[in-house]
Parts: sequence; structure tokens; C-alpha cells
Amino acid sequence: MRKSILIRNICISTMLCCMVLISTNAMARQYSSVEVENQAQAQWHINYASYLIDIGKYFEALEQYDTAIDFSPVAKTKVNAMFGKAMVLSTFLDAPDKAADLYRKVGRQYPDYADTALYRLGFLYYQMNQFDKSREAFKQYAKYFPEGKFKYQAEAVVSAMADKADPAPKPEPKPVPVPTPKPEPKPTPAPKPTPAPEDKTPAKLGDEPTLRVCLSRKVTSVIVTTSSKNDKVCTDDLGCGRKYTVGMSGSKLTLDGKKVSADRIKFTSKAPLKVSYGSEKKTVRGIVDVSIRKGKLLILNLINIEDYLLSVVPAESYASWPADTLKAQAVAARTYAYYQKKHRTHLFYDVYADTYDQMYAGVEREDKRADKAVKATRGQVLLYKKKPILSQYTANSGGYTADAKAIFGAGKAYLVAHKDPASLKGKMATWTRKFKVSDVEAKLKKIGISVPGIKSIKPLETGPSGRITKVRVNYKDGHRDLRTRTTLGSSRVLNLPDILLQIENKNGQYIFKGNGWGHGVGYSQWGSAELGKKKKYDYILKFYYPGSELKQLW
Repeated sequence: MRKSILIRNICISTMLCCMVLISTNAMARQYSSVEVENQAQAQWHINYASYLIDIGKYFEALEQYDTAIDFSPVAKTKVNAMFGKAMVLSTFLDAPDKAADLYRKVGRQYPDYADTALYRLGFLYYQMNQFDKSREAFKQYAKYFPEGKFKYQAEAVVSAMADKADPAPKPEPKPVPVPTPKPEPKPTPAPKPTPAPEDKTPAKLGDEPTLRVCLSRKVTSVIVTTSSKNDKVCTDDLGCGRKYTVGMSGSKLTLDGKKVSADRIKFTSKAPLKVSYGSEKKTVRGIVDVSIRKGKLLILNLINIEDYLLSVVPAESYASWPADTLKAQAVAARTYAYYQKKHRTHLFYDVYADTYDQMYAGVEREDKRADKAVKATRGQVLLYKKKPILSQYTANSGGYTADAKAIFGAGKAYLVAHKDPASLKGKMATWTRKFKVSDVEAKLKKIGISVPGIKSIKPLETGPSGRITKVRVNYKDGHRDLRTRTTLGSSRVLNLPDILLQIENKNGQYIFKGNGWGHGVGYSQWGSAELGKKKKYDYILKFYYPGSELKQLW
């Protein structure tokens, strides 16, 4: 137990060491005004990446880290972003090998940070149970950094591996030699035996998961009542009643104005519970769990995943859409929630109750048509190599789905670019935005990017789908290369719906004509609405997530 606590503390200390800003030495030299602007941008994107990780936007976080790497003139900030990327890849995107590559890249390109990179590489292999590789990394660490900043942590991990060995691969079964059969005389036909009754016992499935849905963590009071006049709200050992108000007094919870010793209060009722907090009101199934975290109330809804989907599916799709479209949405939403549950075990929640994850509006949003879709696909999840996929979806692909690697900087085999003509028939497929040159300059200036006297905005890099991932802005003093999604086209600047677009300059205006709404990666909701008119839901899912398998897990 003591050793496991030590290892956990090593991991935490390593993370803290790596989340650093510009060093004093790096700031010693004189920076140009453009470099100062770029450094400020880089730090903003690193901070925003941390926020995106918190709300489950892992791919988008990678995109922010890459933007920071592009902007920063400071080695330490670039390394900070690379370490952040590696953490997201290994912890949330099931890509530890890509994280290992990043640590090696830091070691090669930034010798001043090779100490930290090599330690993190060894620890990563330890977490992956690749103990031989971990020992080799720590052997190199001891050789090149005998007095390194992680000397004692490295020794502790090596000690923890003293009696560990890499899992032995399962031996391949030897082929059984089959003798050449001798010809035999044809036997007299025997009466056919009565066939044994078919075994219809279903395969053993897992239990339906319970989700921790975060309703809020920003308020200091919440009111809980029952939705039925005939039922009461019960609070574990604190009794039952019609209505309860939970508040805070310092670090203690209060129930109807009185301090309680409990660290958390769980509310249950036979009928759905009504929850009021801040300006929000929801009626939810399951349990409402209230505790204190970071000076605010943390309000969770503990609910079975299938009950959760009853609200999510009609909130993410129109209940009037075809039945197979609703079924496809149910599977995609179930898979997304299950993926997050598997990857947020160290956090206090599995999903947020809004568009940060998936829109969850409670019982009021439920619809009988969506209910049927959820029940018809109960327990069905999309897997890739026996693991749940991160089922990204977008409003409309604009006729061509995007490649995750081109958009976010890291790909998945089931998130690739391909034609999607059905989406062009749906809403939000095309759009036009117009901006005066002075407006573009002003909007960029507002976020700290100075480009006075813009002469042109031209595509610099495009992805397989034709999306413009980078642009070059030529202005009177030079040029700036900007990522389209995270900078020029972001909600902070031009708020472009997608980056599958063309850029024109007419009469002092920049005209952006585009297709699609969202990032374009994965499942297109309006495309699915069209496909569902003629295709079954399993076809829709395999079309948008090629290579994935539909499996019954509970």
C-alpha cells in the first residue's frame, strides 16, 4: 500500500513539475513585439487546453496545444505544450505509443528538458506494464542524469518493478498433424438422429453502467423535491420529506439551514426528482448527490446509462427524424458516454449535463419516439479493437467528413475523411460570412494579434477533406500564419461554422463561403437524418465510423 501511494505521489509531482511557464533565462533576451504577442497567444491556448480536457474535449485540447507550439518563441512553453499533448494521448485517447514518441522528440529537440522527458518516458512504460522498456529508460536516466531532478522518484519506480516482469505473450497453438485418410467403404445409411434442441441461452453480458452526470459545480444552494404528490424525498440517514434545501456554511453542508456532519447527501424518490439550482431547473431520474468541492456545491445525478439516453437522444437529435437515425444517435451517444466513463475514473464525474459533453435536459425532454430507439438498441456500443470508440459527432459534415489527424493533430482509424453526399441534403450544409477588412483586423487585434493593413488571406495547409487547416495573413509589415479553427475562424474572431470553405476578397470585403457546421469529424447528425430515410442504423454507424464493430455489452 505504501509503495502504491509513493508511485501515485511521484505521478502527481511529475505533472506539477511539467506544468511550467516561461523560464527566467528564456525571458532574459529581448523579444520583438510580434514574439511577445505570440507568447501571450501560446499561453492562452495552453490554458484553454486544460479547460477542454476538464470538459472531455480531448481532441480539441490537442488542437490547442499544437496552436501553442506554433505560436510560442520560447522552448520551455513549447515543451510544456508537448508534455500536455502526451498526457492527453496516453490518459484519454488510448495512444500511449504516440505519447512516448513525443517524449523522445522533446529529448532530441530540447536537451535542456531531456531529464524530464526521459523520466516521463520511463514512467509511462511503467504504467503500460512494459517493465523491460521502463527499466531501460530508467537505466538511461541514471546514466545521463545521475543527479537529475527525478533521481529519487526514478529509484522508487525501479524498486517497485523489482519483482515485475512483462506479461508473457500467449504461445501460438501448434498445428495438429492430420493423417491422410484411407478410403473406406460406404457405410449403410443410418436413420438421421433427432437433432438436439438449440441452446438459446444468451451470452453473459455485463451490468448496465451507472453514470455520474455533473449538473452543476458553480452554485452554493440547491432545492430538491419530488415530481409526484404521492411520494417523498429521502436523504439516507437524514429522513424523508417533501422538499429540501441544501446549502453551505464554510466547509460544511447545511440541510434546510442546519449544519450536517455528512460530507455528501444523496436524495432518492420513487418518482423522478426535481432539482433547482441557480437559474436551472431539471427533473431527473435516479439519485441526486450533493457535496462540496472547491468552495461550491457539486451536484451529481447518478443515473443508469439507458435512462440518461432517454433525455440525450431527443436533445441531440429531432425526435421527428427517422427511427433508424434515432437508433444511430442512441448508439453514438451511448458509446460516447461509456468511453468517458472508462476514461474519467480519476475524476468526480463521467459527463457534463450540457453540450460540453452531451445535452442532457432531464425527463421534460424525453419523447416516446426516442424512447423506442434507446430501448431497441439497449446495451449496444461501438468498439474498435475491443475498446469503446470516442464517437465524435458534428452537426453537418458539409458533404465530406474530416480526418481527425488533420483537424486535431491526432487521428483514429475510425475517424477519417470520406465523401458524405447525404449531408448536403440536410440543413446547415452551406453558409456564407462576409467581413470588412477593417473588421478582420479589429477582431484579431482584440485577441492580441496585430495585422494592420491586411493585403490577403490565403490557404496555407489543407486536410484530406479539403478543409483549410492553416491560413497565411499577409499585411503591411509581413505575414502571420494562423490555424484556422483555433485562431482566425474561432468563436473569438470570425466564428466560422466550419473550415471547409473558400476565401474571396471583393470590394474591400472578405467573403467566406463554406460547407458544414462543426469540426466535421465522425458522425454527421444531418447526414444521418437523410440516411435514416433509406438505411438501417447499423449501416449509418459503420458509414460514419468505418472499421468499428457494433457489440452488445449489457
